[in-house]
Amino acid sequence: MVLVLSQRGFTAVAASYDHSFALKRDGSLWAWGHNGVGQLGLGDRETRFEPTRVGADSDWAAAVASRWHTLALKRDGSLWAWGSNKAGQLGLGDREARFEPTRVGADSDWA
Repeated sequence: MVLVLSQRGFTAVAASYDHSFALKRDGSLWAWGHNGVGQLGLGDRETRFEPTRVGADSDWAAAVASRWHTLALKRDGSLWAWGSNKAGQLGLGDREARFEPTRVGADSDWA
């Protein structure tokens, strides 16, 4: 699997219970797997069986996949979250799920 991903230009991978993310050299973020609560960040709940690009941004630096939600950093130091938010785990001040990357606050010094 690592060889296949590196041949496709991926440089980093994050995996959870049933979904995964990978970063490409160009800074794009890709997701695949189960998406029942929007944890892929693709705007829907459809499961993906192959890497699918998350939006059009090319400034992602890292992603961490939890079972039901995802957190990611952009190169500018901003923090982004999406997926289930039943316990407020997205840090957005509410308990509503997000199906696309949503910026967490205005700070740009996350690491």
